[in-house]
Amino acid sequence: MAKLGIIRYIEAAHGKHIHGHTFKIEIIFKSELINNMVGNIDFHEIQPKIDEVINTLNKTYIDDVIKVRATVENIAIYILKKLSDVNHLYSVTVWEGMDKYAKILMEEINK
Repeated sequence: MAKLGIIRYIEAAHGKHIHGHTFKIEIIFKSELINNMVGNIDFHEIQPKIDEVINTLNKTYIDDVIKVRATVENIAIYILKKLSDVNHLYSVTVWEGMDKYAKILMEEINK
């Protein structure tokens, strides 16, 4: 198995006591190598969908967008659900600042 990752950064606010952060978001795909590509995934084909989802969170109060408390876990779950139709999606990791993060696997969403 091989993995392919895309990293994005957003600036957004969240929480009971509204405060802002830079969030780092890592989206990982996992599959066999096909034609020397992970799952035959072409970055140019999946980036617009990823950017569309990420842009809905950038420069917002994330709690209002995802409709639940915007923990790193809930942000990752939101992204996974929005990208669930993308083949070979494996996980989303969301960092709050440089030292706190949650990694949620797609298989957890499909249970």
